[in-house]
Amino acid sequence: MKKLFYILIFFSFALFSHAHAADKLNARCESFIEKPNVTVKVVFEQLRYDNTKVSRTLARMHKEIFKGDLIEGYRVNGLTPYQLATELLFTVGKKTFNDGVTCFFPVDVTLLLTLKEPIIYIERNIEPGTCAYNVTLRHEQTHEQINVETLEYYMPIIKDRFLAAVKKYSLASRPKDDIPLETVQKGLEKKYLEAINPILDELNNEINKEQVKLDTKEQYDYEQSLCPE
Repeated sequence: MKKLFYILIFFSFALFSHAHAADKLNARCESFIEKPNVTVKVVFEQLRYDNTKVSRTLARMHKEIFKGDLIEGYRVNGLTPYQLATELLFTVGKKTFNDGVTCFFPVDVTLLLTLKEPIIYIERNIEPGTCAYNVTLRHEQTHEQINVETLEYYMPIIKDRFLAAVKKYSLASRPKDDIPLETVQKGLEKKYLEAINPILDELNNEINKEQVKLDTKEQYDYEQSLCPE
């Protein structure tokens, strides 16, 4: 038991010594390295419209994209897919001192969130300018509005989380220059994405929840009542 106790003390001291050494290296690096410029941008690509697909095709696309069942007894007159792309852009610089101590640091970090290829599909047998077309168009435009407004609402939260992650993981120091820049970059990317992915998941869940509220039997019945034959 006493032997184990000594081992635990030694192990704890070793960890403390390693952490203390890392802190000293980081402090040494910080005095020479500037903080990275950090940018968070959201891009909304141009919204397009497509009226070339029949209802059966739109129903199949809906199941493939949203992985859910359709409400039985109702035609699919329109569809508005949602795709959010995340891209991290930055390079990694380094400074090596005469004694071999090396500082790695990110340069010009950019988080780019893009609402990609937004498109509204309207069933091709619905004539433009008719009541049915206008009601379907307004319904699908509401879906797209939900996508945009929810993303805009979450942007400040995503930005704060990302800035905090970059601030926390903006410096990596080593006793010697023994790691490729590509390895350092992948490690930083992993840390940054781990910080924001839970918020992105929450964003996507919120969008799905709001979209479901629009696609109900009650809403469909109401919209059909607007265009009596």
